[in-house]
Amino acid sequence: MKLFLKFFFISLLLFFLSMSLIFVFANELLTVFPGTKLEPSIMSEWRTRTIQPALYGTLAYFIFRYLTGKNPTSPVWPIFAIFSFFTAAQIFLFFDEEYKFGLAGILTFVCSIIVMLLLRLAHNQLKNEIRIDTF
Repeated sequence: MKLFLKFFFISLLLFFLSMSLIFVFANELLTVFPGTKLEPSIMSEWRTRTIQPALYGTLAYFIFRYLTGKNPTSPVWPIFAIFSFFTAAQIFLFFDEEYKFGLAGILTFVCSIIVMLLLRLAHNQLKNEIRIDTF
């Protein structure tokens, strides 16, 4: 399982690194989900309604944790928190009058749930290792 989680984290690292570079230097390349027929305005709305709330929710959460004096219990916890807020933002989209993001939006939602569960698993493993090593 540790080998699978290591592969999973390397894949996440490469994906997020490439996405960040694309969005910084050539964001016009990613105007829609690859392979879908969504309009760029719909894709822009999806990003505005999922990525930005996830960012701000995560920032607010960690500022609150700092003010209450709590530290993350493992290095994976901040990544898990980001995906939790991202998944929650996508859940709220399903309560919209008409879900206009199609199959690509649903697949992104399913992928974010799977990634969130794997991150929780990795967090639990690291948390247990940290606690065992400290005693």
